[in-house]
Amino acid sequence: MNLDAVIFVPALTGSVIVGFVFLMFVAHYYLSVLEGTSAGAKEIPWEGDAITNNFIKVFYLAWLMGLWAGPAYFVGRAIASGSDAAWIKLAAPLLVIWVLYPLSQLASLSASSVWVPMNLDVFARLAQKPLVTLGFFALTLPVFALIGIAFKWAYMTRGEFPLLFAGVPLLCFAVLLYARLLGRLAFALMFTKNLFKRKKKKKPKREVEEFDAEPDEEAPPLQPSEMAPINTPDGELAGYNVLMEDDPPAPKKRVKAVVVEDEPEGPEPVLRLAPEPPPLPAHVKPAADRPLERARVWDDDDDDTTPYTMNPSEVKDEERIPQEVAKPRADEMALLDRRDVPKPPKVVWSWELLVFLLQPGTISALIVMSGLGTLAGVFVRVARAFDPTLGSE
Repeated sequence: MNLDAVIFVPALTGSVIVGFVFLMFVAHYYLSVLEGTSAGAKEIPWEGDAITNNFIKVFYLAWLMGLWAGPAYFVGRAIASGSDAAWIKLAAPLLVIWVLYPLSQLASLSASSVWVPMNLDVFARLAQKPLVTLGFFALTLPVFALIGIAFKWAYMTRGEFPLLFAGVPLLCFAVLLYARLLGRLAFALMFTKNLFKRKKKKKPKREVEEFDAEPDEEAPPLQPSEMAPINTPDGELAGYNVLMEDDPPAPKKRVKAVVVEDEPEGPEPVLRLAPEPPPLPAHVKPAADRPLERARVWDDDDDDTTPYTMNPSEVKDEERIPQEVAKPRADEMALLDRRDVPKPPKVVWSWELLVFLLQPGTISALIVMSGLGTLAGVFVRVARAFDPTLGSE
């Protein structure tokens, strides 16, 4: 009884499930390095994320690479058709992806949506930094070669488990290193000019419609006599008219001139003088105690020189904030200092790019990816060993 199919199906299922989980973690760590480096960070800010959030990242990277995987496959087949060398079938697609994939990734980072695979602005920015662009392709060529060799060792060989244990860590290392280099290129291009930026057109000013200042004359209200009467048992009933207008203003009194006739001359009347009123008592000025009051000129409006007394405030003083609370911390002041604003790099390609490999987060990421990748490779090897379609090969 042949049990190859019994072993092959579980091994194939395990390779698919574990392989997809492996790709989820690879996509998460790859984008973390890429986005952190493109923002100008010297060290990668590793942050924990739920595994379910990494699900869409696999399809995002598959979309960007899948655009060139089809052309790369046909180019590889065309080149390898006249040759028996097996490595050409793997090298030709890698060369196509090595040239075209960075364009899609840079366009995705700079576009309004991450799903946009191409943008003319990328070509304009790369043309402004020709030496940086050439340096990127020169540095990533051996990295891509390492990716191809490690992938072949890990997943394209039958048996030979030592190649699996050596190929998976090299593959994970090369993927993170490529993300670091591509992110550095994106950071350098951030300080170039956008030649295809559209200027916003100013909206035309709306013409203000002129309205008549004088309001329309309202129709006079209807009087009860003008309305239909109300039918009642006693007959039709109508109301009295109401005076709606304001009362007319009162007439102004007019002064009339009257002609007075001259009176006959007679003896002049005797003028009698009224007795003079008694004099008022003199206002006694209070004696000034202070020298400033002595020099002051007093008048009749000054009634009292007694100063006002100061009473304690009836409002309770507010509770004072402790100095520890009122004084901001150093990390809070750093937010206003803006020292962390990214500046144009003086040297784009330097040995500082490899410092992130010594971070604990990077080492942890390499261990997780290597473990999952090795487990996926074991399932692939078992499935290939018991594949009933291969026969006795």
